[in-house]
Amino acid sequence: MDTTGLVLSIIGTVAGVISAYFGYVAVRNELTRRRTRSEQPAEQPAQQPTPRGDGTYDVFVSYGPEDAEWVRTFAGRLGEKGLRVAYDEVVSRPGGIRVHTVEAAIRAATHGLLVFSPASVGNGWVDQEYAALMQRSIEDGVRFIPVVVGDVRLPEFAATRYFVDFRPAHDCAGYERRVDEIAEALRSLGE
Repeated sequence: MDTTGLVLSIIGTVAGVISAYFGYVAVRNELTRRRTRSEQPAEQPAQQPTPRGDGTYDVFVSYGPEDAEWVRTFAGRLGEKGLRVAYDEVVSRPGGIRVHTVEAAIRAATHGLLVFSPASVGNGWVDQEYAALMQRSIEDGVRFIPVVVGDVRLPEFAATRYFVDFRPAHDCAGYERRVDEIAEALRSLGE
């Protein structure tokens, strides 16, 4: 193994460890929250999680930068179906701070969607967005929909969800059926 391969292997391992840590933190926080709720007096019912952001966006889309063109087209199709779609290119403004802008968009979205592809798996930014989306899903009831566009293995938390597979959607009709399926799911979940 050459030096470049070794460095890439180390980076991949570190990214995997970081992703696993954020998954662990999300689960730990959920268990702590549940334990705290069970310890509340009976006359004070536990506050129910709200499955909605502030309603600014119907869905936030996370993806790897190499998938930007695919996401623009996909987000455009969801927009044509009446959904308000947020992703980094939509919410970023010159001079803004990326992490704050994306974090605010994730909080403002009713649901989350992550495009899993070879470009997104192991990407540091996508790992952070994945962690935030999973935490909101677990703690606030936000719906998280994995979208598969490449030959990838879903991480364990994402694999617990029904995902939409665009890999066999080579024709326009197959692609449109999957977009319609997501749009309908997001609309019915937002009601």
